[in-house]
Amino acid sequence: MKRLTIISLLFAFVFSSVIAQNNDLADKLTVSNNSLNLNKQDIGLSDEAVGYLTDPEGKMIALDCIDPKTAKKKHPKHVLKVYHLADNKLMWSKDYIPEDTYYKFLKQGIMEINDRNIILLNKMIGTEIWKENIQYIGLIGDTLIANKYYKIGAYNIDNSNNLWSCSMNTNYGVTYSQPIYNNWIFLVSDNLYRINLSTGYMLKLKSKTGVEYSDGTGHFMFFAFGLIGYLTYNAATQYIHRNNNTGTYTNDGQLFMMPSKKFSGMHSNVVSKDGLNYYADYNSFKCFDDNLNLIYSTKINNKKINTLKYFIKESKSELIVKNDTAYVVNLGYGIHPKKGKKFYDFPHISSFNIKDGKALDNQRIAYDSVTIVSTNVNDTCINMLLYNRQESYRIADRYITYTNNDTSKVGHFVSYLDDQICYVKNDDNSFSAIKHTEKYTPVLTTRGYVVDISERIPKVLAQKANTYFQIAQLNDMYFYQGGKDYNELWCFNSGQATLVAEDVKKVWQKNDKLEILTTAGKARIISIGK
Repeated sequence: MKRLTIISLLFAFVFSSVIAQNNDLADKLTVSNNSLNLNKQDIGLSDEAVGYLTDPEGKMIALDCIDPKTAKKKHPKHVLKVYHLADNKLMWSKDYIPEDTYYKFLKQGIMEINDRNIILLNKMIGTEIWKENIQYIGLIGDTLIANKYYKIGAYNIDNSNNLWSCSMNTNYGVTYSQPIYNNWIFLVSDNLYRINLSTGYMLKLKSKTGVEYSDGTGHFMFFAFGLIGYLTYNAATQYIHRNNNTGTYTNDGQLFMMPSKKFSGMHSNVVSKDGLNYYADYNSFKCFDDNLNLIYSTKINNKKINTLKYFIKESKSELIVKNDTAYVVNLGYGIHPKKGKKFYDFPHISSFNIKDGKALDNQRIAYDSVTIVSTNVNDTCINMLLYNRQESYRIADRYITYTNNDTSKVGHFVSYLDDQICYVKNDDNSFSAIKHTEKYTPVLTTRGYVVDISERIPKVLAQKANTYFQIAQLNDMYFYQGGKDYNELWCFNSGQATLVAEDVKKVWQKNDKLEILTTAGKARIISIGK
């Protein structure tokens, strides 16, 4: 459906201008017309179609259509239409409300998901196979992970049978930000848990990740990309699926289920090193082994800064470990149950010796109501990007410097760009990667520019129409979308760039295939030839 696009909301701007690019940023990719041996299948869609889902077996397609009679209304009527591809025969259709419901096309059927229940529909005729009063969290292979009455459980997709369940305080939300390793994942729901996805065997480490909230404090700020839920943007993988109701996000192994009554998300990622794990919650830095036995826990000092009446409190953090030191970068926000990402407290950074947990330093980063939107680490500094400036924490002497930037022409800062994730098209029709160097710190802005922020006036490294972002990978082929109106799709492979399509509207990767919604309203499926 249209909400299942892999293009992040952060890139919802239009690329529309032309630039002459600096040629000293990276080695060039030259344009090639050689065949890529790609299989392409175009499927005509109804004029009212605004999105689609494909059957994993390649036999059917489900269209997200708008009733033409209601197309101009603020909330037009949506219809799910399921077709058999061989003869373009309409199998069945169903009205639905996009603000409440979305779908996933599975081999077992079509899964209908809302904030009240999950229904598996027969993909041939649309009848219910099963219906359960559970809240969707995610899919792990052929297993559904969901919440039911404060229990996280696994369910058989074929028949909805409960495979296992674990009691957790899901009022504080459920998150994980680690790759699944040997079928184990870390989950955070007030406490920290490690769960085996096959058996449901659960280990628990006492933690604190949320507090009661009050709408009357006046202490919150709204961020345009906060919406309802929590979003950690990873520039390397823009594959983001969003559910507006449950606040569920998945992003390259990251997942979040929205809490109902708590101000949540006040914890860090888990970092593993030399057989031990490190983690920061609401007010402490912890070290534990793989069996979640606590090695030590060090309180993060809540202290006054420069006689101001504000106390440091812990909100969402990013944990960075370098050598024998851990740095807890407090990002300054928590997850508000109704309004998503919200300012909670002034960002700060704390450091600890990982050998014994000794607290080394605790410094305030900001004195205004802002949050850290992205971090970048090099050998000498931890750089922290705020919406209009960068603050740098020098590792050697823990000294913080900052640069206020004039963002009036380029827009507010969104994220640092990882190497090889963004390319720019040069005047000679070649491509160059925009990389972090001693000279450049590339940052994406809300207006679609890539800029260097080392000076007060950001230097434009790439304007909108010439910028290309990585969106997918098939084997050793890397696919980038960009150009004027963001309609071009290029493949970068072995030092060469090949134009794949220039009529692309939306792209997402599904296993070993790319699925495209074209500007002409067609579905296009691309796979590697055999």
